[in-house]
Amino acid sequence: MKRYVELSPDTKIARLGGRPPRVVLALLIICGGGFLLYAFAEGPAWVPLYLAASAETTLHRLQLYQPFTAVFVQLDARGLLFNMLSLWIFGSALERWWGSRRFLLFWLASGIVGLWVGVWLGLLQPKVVLHGPGGTTLAMMVATALIFPHHLVFFFGLIPIKTRIFALALAGFVLLGNLLGAYFLECAVELGGVAVGLLFLFPPRRWLADRRVKRAKRKLGVIEGGKKDGPRYWN
Repeated sequence: MKRYVELSPDTKIARLGGRPPRVVLALLIICGGGFLLYAFAEGPAWVPLYLAASAETTLHRLQLYQPFTAVFVQLDARGLLFNMLSLWIFGSALERWWGSRRFLLFWLASGIVGLWVGVWLGLLQPKVVLHGPGGTTLAMMVATALIFPHHLVFFFGLIPIKTRIFALALAGFVLLGNLLGAYFLECAVELGGVAVGLLFLFPPRRWLADRRVKRAKRKLGVIEGGKKDGPRYWN
């Protein structure tokens, strides 16, 4: 049974990062350990060929499992560092809020669907290899901005900034960097992940039900109270 949850307005500081919960810790170990094995083996060619995803291999050769394996595969150290830092910072907060099972479902769904979006659009560039949880990374930033919008984080430990501004600015920086670098398929992966994240946060059936309730209240002349401070989310 679904329940309606509100964060307390008294809780002003969002706890980002900290000690990783169990799912975040497991994902850090799997993705980080996999990259170390890949690096120490001097980058074997079968990893991007069979475990990463591209339109050529996933669709043309019907290796349809690849978006699932590719979400755990990272082929460059810079991408690994950014995605793992994002997982630790934003994923830890989300797992503490949702619980392990719900967070894992969110992480897998946004990452895998984002890669599928990239694979289909990759028919225009079939040899481009896609890998890593880029869709999940941006989806976590947007989810954090929506769940903890007015809470504060301390940038570099000193400067207080609202979580919504911090998370959305970082997401915008990532998208802009990919656009300027002409990494259009990576942008597609990230936006696909964000779309799944929004559906996860606001299920269409629940959203339509809420719209019907509001419309009925307007017809009956019911005046609702002022806007509350705490962010709202259907869990």
